[in-house]
Amino acid sequence: MRIGINLGPTGNWPDILAAAQQADQLGFEALSFLDHFHADKLEWPYISGWALYGALSMKTERIKLVPMVIDRLNYLPGVLAKESSVLSILSNGRFELGIGAGDYFQEARAWGLAIPEVQERIDGLKETILALREVWAGQKVTFTGQYLHLLDAACTPVPVAPMRVVVGVGNSRRLIQSAVDYADELNVYANEDLLRFASEQIATSGRHVSLSAYVWDWPEQLTQKLPIWEAIGVERTFLTVWDFKQLPEIAQWMT
Repeated sequence: MRIGINLGPTGNWPDILAAAQQADQLGFEALSFLDHFHADKLEWPYISGWALYGALSMKTERIKLVPMVIDRLNYLPGVLAKESSVLSILSNGRFELGIGAGDYFQEARAWGLAIPEVQERIDGLKETILALREVWAGQKVTFTGQYLHLLDAACTPVPVAPMRVVVGVGNSRRLIQSAVDYADELNVYANEDLLRFASEQIATSGRHVSLSAYVWDWPEQLTQKLPIWEAIGVERTFLTVWDFKQLPEIAQWMT
């Protein structure tokens, strides 16, 4: 099982940097953060966003950088194309686009953003990723979808390697059924019924799609859970770590 670390929200940059570099050195496979610009409470600051991944791409060496996850509703397609391409270059291909259809509605309401109906969010994400794959190939792209319309859109330089797209599906079976047709990886909440459903959908699709689990609150007896998830088909697990000082202990425990 490959283990990624999702660092719990904090506004302390020195702590983030130290933890990211330690996770890199300890051999964790990936590093992730929440990606939201809104704080429900002023006393809940946390650092996230494109600038964070740019800084960490220059300060780490081998660990993959995977947002958990970007809200597609917050960014124009051109912003997604440019930022992900630049981060691929800065990190030498270590950046993976972790992205979701959007479900943090407090943020949208606070900043005056529209909240589309669920099927529009699901289909809009699919159209966005299909269009981005063409853009990342260095083409001028004209795309006419139901929700997305591009006319000779282009973004260069392109990523240094084909961009992996990790779709955060949460607990949405509808999104699992849609994303299995275009994602490289489905990231599912660590619920065994959902993981089995996603694994079945992957098998039915006939595509090579990875499956990963997202752990927000650590379940009891996690060491017993991981083999069960692996048997279901989970290849990577993202563990949320709130106390960064625990990283060496976790790394030792995982081995």
